[in-house]
Amino acid sequence: SSCPSSSSNAAAAAPASEATIVFGKGWGQGVLKDARNRKPLYVDDWKRGLKFPAIFAPATYIFFASVLPALTFGEQFRDETEELFSIPHILCATAIAGVIQSVFGGQPLLIVGVAEPIVLVYYYMFKYAESTDDLGAEKFRPFCGWVLIFTALMHFVLAFANASEYIHAFTRFSGETFGTLIALLFLQAAVKGLEHEFDYPADAPVAYRTVNGLWSVFLALTLVLLAVWLMTARTWHVGKRWMRELVADYGAAIAVVIITALSYWVTEPDGVSWEIPTRIACKQIYDSDVTGTWSTTSKLGDVPSSQVAVALIPALIITVLFFFDHNVSSQLAQVDDFGLEKPCAYHYDFLLQGLNTLLLGLLGLPPTNGVLPQAPMHTRSLMGVGTNRKREPEKATIVLEQRVSNLIQSLLVGVCMFASPLIKLMPRAVLWGYFIFMAIESFPGNQFIHRLTLVFMDLKSLRKGETLPAYVELVPRSDTMKFTLMQFLALGCVYAVTWAGVYGIAFPILIMALVPLRQYVIPKLFPASSLRYLDTAEDVEEEIEADREDAETAGSPHPEFGAFVQQKHVIPEGGGGGGGGLFGKRNNKA
Repeated sequence: SSCPSSSSNAAAAAPASEATIVFGKGWGQGVLKDARNRKPLYVDDWKRGLKFPAIFAPATYIFFASVLPALTFGEQFRDETEELFSIPHILCATAIAGVIQSVFGGQPLLIVGVAEPIVLVYYYMFKYAESTDDLGAEKFRPFCGWVLIFTALMHFVLAFANASEYIHAFTRFSGETFGTLIALLFLQAAVKGLEHEFDYPADAPVAYRTVNGLWSVFLALTLVLLAVWLMTARTWHVGKRWMRELVADYGAAIAVVIITALSYWVTEPDGVSWEIPTRIACKQIYDSDVTGTWSTTSKLGDVPSSQVAVALIPALIITVLFFFDHNVSSQLAQVDDFGLEKPCAYHYDFLLQGLNTLLLGLLGLPPTNGVLPQAPMHTRSLMGVGTNRKREPEKATIVLEQRVSNLIQSLLVGVCMFASPLIKLMPRAVLWGYFIFMAIESFPGNQFIHRLTLVFMDLKSLRKGETLPAYVELVPRSDTMKFTLMQFLALGCVYAVTWAGVYGIAFPILIMALVPLRQYVIPKLFPASSLRYLDTAEDVEEEIEADREDAETAGSPHPEFGAFVQQKHVIPEGGGGGGGGLFGKRNNKA
C-alpha cells in the first residue's frame, strides 16, 4: 500500500513484497504494516530529538499554539456544560493524549488536542442529557463515558478493517469546506461569548455590565489586530533578525500577555464582589469540583440500559468526525512539500486514537484528536532545526523527524494544569479574541476563500511581481464560479444543520458526505482539466510579468484577464504535444 502523503523516500522505505492493503480485507494488515515500518525507526526518533538542544524552540512554539486553544475550548466547555467540564479537564486530556502520541504514535509529529467540533458535539449531548428524565446533568459524565467506549470500539473496527486506505479520497474540496466550517464556528463562538459579556457580572448594575461588554469587545478586537500585526514582524526593518523572527513566531502569545496587562486599565469599583472585565474562572486540577470526573468509571452502571443504547448514536457521529478530522490532520502534517523521509502510519495512528479515546472516556475526560492548524505548524517549525542555515542553506527545508518536541509541548501543557492562579489573571475577552484570530489565521492558503474573493477582485489591477494561483488563468471562469457555488452550498448545508437544535449533532455525517460527493458526483459535472487545478493538493502560483492595466492595450484572447494568459502560456512550435504542451513557458512558483 502506498502512503498517500509521504515522499518518494518514505514510499521506498516500505518492503516491495508487502501485499496491497484493501479496505475490508486482510484484517489488521494496515496496522501491522505501519508498525513494521515504524518500529526500526523508533530509537532514531529519540536520538534525533535529544541530539539538538535547538529542539526546545519549536517545542515551545507549538506549546503556545496548543495551550491557548485549550484554554479557549475549556472556557467554552464550562459555559456549555454548566462547569461539568472546564479548563483543567481540557488541559489534562490534551496533555495525556499528547504524551501518548509522542511516545507511542506512528507519526510523532501529529499534534492532538480538543477541537471545536467536539465542543459542539458535547454541547448537543449535554442538552439531550439535561432534557432527559433518566439522565439529567448528574449522569452526563457517565453517559459520555459510554459514548466514548462505543466510539473506541468503532475506531478499532475501522482501524483493523484498513479503513484509512480511503484517505486518498480526502481532497481539498472536503478539507477546505471543513476548515471553513471550523472558522465559522470560531467566529460564532466569539460573537456569542462577547454578547454574553454584556450580561456579566450578573450581580452588577446594568451600567457596569454595559461597560464590561464594551471593554471586552475592545480588548478582543485589539488582541486580533495586535496578534496579526506582530506576526508580520519578519517584514519589519526594526531590530535584529532573530528578534523579528521571535516576535513573528510568538506573536499571538505576546498579544495575549499585552492585552491581559491592558485589561487592568479599566476595573470595577472598590468594595464590590464582582470584577470588570470578567476573568477566566479556572479551578485547580485537584479541586473537588474537578476531581469528581475521576469517578466516572464507577458510575457507568448508573446509566439506564436504554440510554446506554442511545449512546451508540453520538458514538457513531464522533467516530465519523474523528475518522475525517484525525486523518486529515495527520495527512496535512506530512504532505509531500515537507519531504519527510519516514513512512506514514495512518492505520496504526487511528488504532491509537481509539485507545486514547477509550482511556479518556474511562477517566471522564473529553476526547482528543489530531488538530488543525497545529499539526502542519509543528512539522513546518522543525524545518532546518539542527542545521546551520547560513552554511548549509540546502538543508534549511529538511524536517527534523523526532518525538521529543511533541513530548515537551505536551508536558508543558500538563504543567499548566497547576497554573490556575496565572490563568485566572486573563480576561475572558482574550479567549473570544483568540477565537477570532484562529478563524482569520485559517483563511490564508484556503483556495475556497480565495475563490470567494474573486467575485470582488479586479484582476486587471495586479502589478508586476505579484502572484496569482494558477487556477485563475487555467480554469474557465464559469467552472470556477460553479465549483465555488457548489462548495458554498455544501458549507451552508453543514453549517445550517449545526443550528438544528439537538439534531445538530449530526453535522459530522454531512461533513463525511462531502467525500463521496467529491468522488462520484462532482467529476460528472466538471471536466478533469478544471478539477486538476480547483481541487489540487497544493497551490501553484504564477508571477505577474507585467502590470495588467498597462498591458490591456496589447490585446489578449482573454480580455477579462488582461494580457497575462497571452504572455505566460505560449504554445511551443510544433504543436501542443510532448513535454511542453500548453504550459511550456509557465513561470511557476510552488
